[in-house]
Amino acid sequence: MFRYKCRHTSDMIVCTATGRLTFDTLRAIAVDCRKEMPAAKVLYDITHATAADLSAGELEEIIHLIGQYLGRHCSGKAAIVAHSGVDYGLARMFGTFAEIADLPVEVRVFRIAEVAKEWLAGDIP
Repeated sequence: MFRYKCRHTSDMIVCTATGRLTFDTLRAIAVDCRKEMPAAKVLYDITHATAADLSAGELEEIIHLIGQYLGRHCSGKAAIVAHSGVDYGLARMFGTFAEIADLPVEVRVFRIAEVAKEWLAGDIP
């Protein structure tokens, strides 16, 4: 069963997912977490989830939908934390697609949540 929860802290949104990520659930997470704070720093923790069922085409479509939703007036940073090799690789692919699509959000992928938080806070380049 898939579940996710987004919570706001003083300086970022933390979205934690568990279970199997699908096209629909990934789309919901990506858009829902930015509804209230489109210029926010967001940490997506998928360390207890798997994206192994997603295709490259679905990742590209999610990027397209996010681009339509955000427009060009939003900005921010998004850190994705993934442990497994497959999920880490898919998250990197997602970040690459975001860069190619020129999304107004900088996406980076990490294996360690604390390092991701440091990057979001601007403590590391």
